[in-house]
Amino acid sequence: MALAVKQTHDGVQRWQVAAAGLVIASLVVALAIVAGGSAARALNGIGALLWVGSGVILALSLPRPERYPLAWAAAAIGGGLLGAVIRPSTFAVAVAGFAIAGATVVLLGGDRTGGWALMVPAIYLPVHLVIGIGRAILRGSEMRVAPPPTAALLPFSMVMAALLAGVLMAYVVKSRN
Repeated sequence: MALAVKQTHDGVQRWQVAAAGLVIASLVVALAIVAGGSAARALNGIGALLWVGSGVILALSLPRPERYPLAWAAAAIGGGLLGAVIRPSTFAVAVAGFAIAGATVVLLGGDRTGGWALMVPAIYLPVHLVIGIGRAILRGSEMRVAPPPTAALLPFSMVMAALLAGVLMAYVVKSRN
């Protein structure tokens, strides 16, 4: 399988390209929030596809951490809880929630790259979308396709909070060994 190869031809690790895709996806969603109207619906769809696609590639290409099952469990729980229960609606809640969850994944998994922290926002969006679709079905109404009226930089802040906390925690993990 081509995606299982860990490095591209120029030495950049494939997971790093997927991580950049996740950051770009968060900026596309932010642009959709700013744009509004039909442009927002199109941009939001593009951003969601890029987000989910980057998350899948990230999951397939991240270096295996010391405690692989624990990393997956922490990422699934963190992304799932943030998507289903906590529902970050403010900048401070988003930054704190994603930073704590990202750092926890790296620490529990023994990840030395910090990249595993990005599995939290990668899992968050599909959970968020499934809940939105489920609510629309239960209410018998249309699914909201326009972005929520939140701060435009909220999606970017969620991804960056997880990434920065993960990189800092990876430094701690490396220094312990």
